[in-house]
Amino acid sequence: MLNKIGPNEKISERHFLVKRVEKRPTKNGDEYHILELSDNSGIIEARIWSNALVNCTFEEGKIIEVDGKSQEYRGTVSLIIDGCRIVNSEEAESYKAKIPTLVFDIETVGKDFEELNEKEQKYLLENLEADEKDREKAKTKTALYSIFGMVCAIGCYNPDSSKGIVLAISDKEIKSVIDNFEYKIFENESELLKAFWEIIKKYEIFVSYNGETFDFPYLLIRSGINRIRVPIEIKRFGENFVDLMFKIRQNHSFKLEFLCTAFGIDNPKVDGIHGGDVGELFRDKKFQEIADYVAKDAKATGELYQIWKEYMSGKY
Repeated sequence: MLNKIGPNEKISERHFLVKRVEKRPTKNGDEYHILELSDNSGIIEARIWSNALVNCTFEEGKIIEVDGKSQEYRGTVSLIIDGCRIVNSEEAESYKAKIPTLVFDIETVGKDFEELNEKEQKYLLENLEADEKDREKAKTKTALYSIFGMVCAIGCYNPDSSKGIVLAISDKEIKSVIDNFEYKIFENESELLKAFWEIIKKYEIFVSYNGETFDFPYLLIRSGINRIRVPIEIKRFGENFVDLMFKIRQNHSFKLEFLCTAFGIDNPKVDGIHGGDVGELFRDKKFQEIADYVAKDAKATGELYQIWKEYMSGKY
């Protein structure tokens, strides 16, 4: 196990997946190689110096058997490879590091247009929804804006365990009816957000569909309004934040439901519920329908992520 390798250990006949290969020059002009290796416990960097290259065969995406030793530099353990060879008896998938990954989706509900004061109404119609020609339709879009709306449900899904959890505001009991999903209910948005940020601290990769421009900013602003501390830094273009809406697009973005159909994934909109219906469902106290809908959305996004990761990401 990579996470149990300490400094100055002899490495003999250990098998790893080669995730990345990079060639670099030394100060005297010789070449050496840096390999990023993984097993299902993690990732480690390895070096093959020029004098050891004659004893090595390796290739990205292949399993190699390694002999060498470990070393520590500035608190980080890496490998020095004396010899390695490609072995073909194992499946590469079982050697991929399992980095804790959370797929999530939020549902929001907004104030009634009449609840806004005159300045807020004008701002919504003339600024935020200036491109919407149907003024009556524009009045129904308060849920899209965190200053006029709130988070009413969050679906979370772990693609490695195929298990999920729904956090939902409800004043009555709701049942877990989606396979492998647990439902938890809260009295208000503040308690829901606290629970979500506690969950998110356990993960390192965060997957969403339109999370970069909608879900994360919405969650951040609502957390600030509720004075809820956010425990991680949300980096818009960080590699640990995967927004599938931008990863899977052509000359424009696709709606999630059409991607699900194209990729053979159960369509979360199949029951006729869409995000725009959540406000009415919430006002009608149909909390079960909202919870089921966000669970299906999170699960579909997770299944789409697994396809993207394995076949489209270009990463082994």
